[in-house]
Amino acid sequence: MTATSSGRKAACLEKWLTFGVAVAFLIACLSAVWRQSFIAIDGQRYFTIADDALITLRYGWNLAHGRGLVWNAGERVEGITNPLWALQAASLSFFLGKRFLPLGMQLSSILYLLLTAYGFQCLLRQRLPARQGKLATTVLTTLAFLIPLSYPALVSWSLRGMETSLQSALTACAVVSFVRHRDRPAWAGSICLGLACLTRPDCVVSAGVIFGFRASCACRNPLRFRQLLKEAVPFVVLVCSASVFRYVYYHGSLVPNTAILKLQGMSAVQRIRLNGIGYILPFLKMSWPLVALVAFSLVFNFDQDKLLLAAIPCAMTAYVVYVGGDAFGDWRFLAPYVPYAFVVLLLDFPFVDFLAGRLLAGSVCRNVVRGGLLILLGVVLLTVSRPSPCWSGFCRFRGPQRDNIAQINTAVFLDRVLAADASVGVFYAGAIPFYTGRYAVDFLGKSDPYVARLPPDISGAVSWRAGISMPGHNKYDLAYSILRRRPTYIEGMRWGAQDITEQALRHYTAVPVDFGTWSSYDNHAVLLLKGAPCVKWHLIGDVTAEGNAPPASALPSGSTRLHRR
Repeated sequence: MTATSSGRKAACLEKWLTFGVAVAFLIACLSAVWRQSFIAIDGQRYFTIADDALITLRYGWNLAHGRGLVWNAGERVEGITNPLWALQAASLSFFLGKRFLPLGMQLSSILYLLLTAYGFQCLLRQRLPARQGKLATTVLTTLAFLIPLSYPALVSWSLRGMETSLQSALTACAVVSFVRHRDRPAWAGSICLGLACLTRPDCVVSAGVIFGFRASCACRNPLRFRQLLKEAVPFVVLVCSASVFRYVYYHGSLVPNTAILKLQGMSAVQRIRLNGIGYILPFLKMSWPLVALVAFSLVFNFDQDKLLLAAIPCAMTAYVVYVGGDAFGDWRFLAPYVPYAFVVLLLDFPFVDFLAGRLLAGSVCRNVVRGGLLILLGVVLLTVSRPSPCWSGFCRFRGPQRDNIAQINTAVFLDRVLAADASVGVFYAGAIPFYTGRYAVDFLGKSDPYVARLPPDISGAVSWRAGISMPGHNKYDLAYSILRRRPTYIEGMRWGAQDITEQALRHYTAVPVDFGTWSSYDNHAVLLLKGAPCVKWHLIGDVTAEGNAPPASALPSGSTRLHRR
């Protein structure tokens, strides 16, 4: 068999393996998406995603329907940190209704994950030594394709409708472009990094790491350094354009309202001490084998590209601790970047294969043993630093979460009994505002500048997952949001250290319903403003506009332990 024929067979095998993995992943994702859907009280099927993802969809929906990139029509407040994801939602909103828009975002996330996997495969192929055997190359490139598709947090957050998949795809394309174009400007990489920053502003951290490495390589060559400056132009233009748009469109705001909500009022020391350390310790406890192996790899088989790939997740980990972590589990800010640490280890596999070939020289089953060794190491690589050896990102998608069911059913009910000029007041700022389309009051301040600028509650009343004061959930003024603003519907009357049940019951009545509502799913009541003319009281049955309020213990209320997920 000639070398050319052997190479063609190996390339064909690689394509079929990649295709098979992609098809299997697609089937698994579609199955997970379907299992997350359910039939609501209106008899229609709804596809569920994370509640916060529906906040972005509301911005995109409003933009597509002529109301602007806003949460409430007429109020220019940037309550999102993923404008490019919102623009995608807006584009899909021209073709899809509200019930199917979440599905459209999930399907696009699957495609972005496959693009990320292809980027990892291209990255490894560029770094493989020329002497690498064809069979080993096939095994290694297939493993590279599997790395992002097998990382649970990345898969989980992507299928839950967050911008994580687009962020990871753009970053992967940027890294591939920069590694490929070592001695000339990587225009495509610069553009991808700029778009990644429009997807999430914190991508500027990974961009800083990449451009820093590029600058360190070019600093001794003036010509190359000038090329680097030119290379950064698309990135700078995209980031600056987004900042100018924000300043002009959102009335002089230099940062999103969500950044003010999460960062203002707490010093860096407080964020790190109260939240950041407690947030990252479980991740480090789970990932210490990966960290140790990467450190060993860099010390004993150093390579500049490996250092770059390891520096990206390290920098993002430091950033996450600095900003005080996140209110949600699974480390979503790190999810697009941790897979690069696995690539660092995968780049050592050719050296291991070379040593095995030397030790097995002359053996009849040499190639079989080498291939089996690489596959075994690949299995170890794809299972290390996971919650359990066989844990998968699909395990959590066994059915829709109870809070998603409760929120969507509540939204369907409210859409039926509230007039167009009614308003809703919520802790979960996603499903009910999105599906009802009514004016919304965000009790936790993502889209409310007044609440975002309040001092944070650091008493421990809003705490979970080892955090003392959860970012994005630790600022609230229920007297202002409920008693002063008087939304037609309110989701609860307690949050953290505040309980205004007694005062609120003077204005609101509990309307019984035949489905579970948040926050205690055995409660079957929604709270509506007494005597509100924008409530279609004749559709509610025996409950009158005045209503008789049940005991406070029987009413749905905000909880410090149940939060937007």
